[in-house]
Amino acid sequence: MKWDIYITAVKEDKEITDSLADSLRNYRLPANTELPDPATDFRRICVDIADKPLDDSIRAELDDSRYLVIICSPDTKDDPAVNERLDYFREKAGKDSIIAVIVRGEPAEAFPPSFIEHEVVRYIMPDMTVVERTETIEPVAADLRADTPARRKQLLRYETVRITASVLGLHPDALEQRHRARARRTARTILSAAAVICLSTAGIFLRLGQIARAEGRIAEQQTQLSIEIAQRTMNELPERFKDDPAALVYIDEAVQHARESLYELGLEDLLDGEEGSGS
Repeated sequence: MKWDIYITAVKEDKEITDSLADSLRNYRLPANTELPDPATDFRRICVDIADKPLDDSIRAELDDSRYLVIICSPDTKDDPAVNERLDYFREKAGKDSIIAVIVRGEPAEAFPPSFIEHEVVRYIMPDMTVVERTETIEPVAADLRADTPARRKQLLRYETVRITASVLGLHPDALEQRHRARARRTARTILSAAAVICLSTAGIFLRLGQIARAEGRIAEQQTQLSIEIAQRTMNELPERFKDDPAALVYIDEAVQHARESLYELGLEDLLDGEEGSGS
């Protein structure tokens, strides 16, 4: 196969489509992940902004694709070009090889009509009569609808893992757990380095201040700089990682470790200043 993922969308959804494609291409599998088919490469992605009817060249690309990802929004629902691609691929590969991603609107107004299935269900009433009702069945879809850029980024990371797992034939939960473990290891490394830099810089300027005082010079600027560095590091790191709950756990640990180390270095003034600024 030339493509593992063929993404089709209308031009109104080009921005989020490109973001999803980039996220999938840049995703790195956790170490030691065993693939059912080692030859599969989920980063082989074709993006098709459906602005022209289905022709032989597009059919050839779809024939050479393992999965079709369709970006769903109110503009997609009745778009003839998107529906032509969807119908052609479904006939060729089956519905199990199609992944829906909703980016705007409610499911009923975003999914193409052929995505919606109707099933007649029989119910036995209390008086033992049988009543038939038609129920609407909507496809399970990845969801990238968000009110803020931060939320969109969070959903993009989550759905990237789920889509990748589907394409690779893996259970999404197993891949997500491995991904979280890797994120925790990365967070520990970053935060440990930040804490070391904070403490080292504060210690250097403290020493410079001591030398300056011993020589009869004024060390207010050096001392103030050490305070600002320590406070900025301990206050800004939690804000920077607020969208990553796993990282926040290690941020709290690193900040606590920094506070204890500052106390041991005799920098109680830094602790007092940090606590006072947060009140």
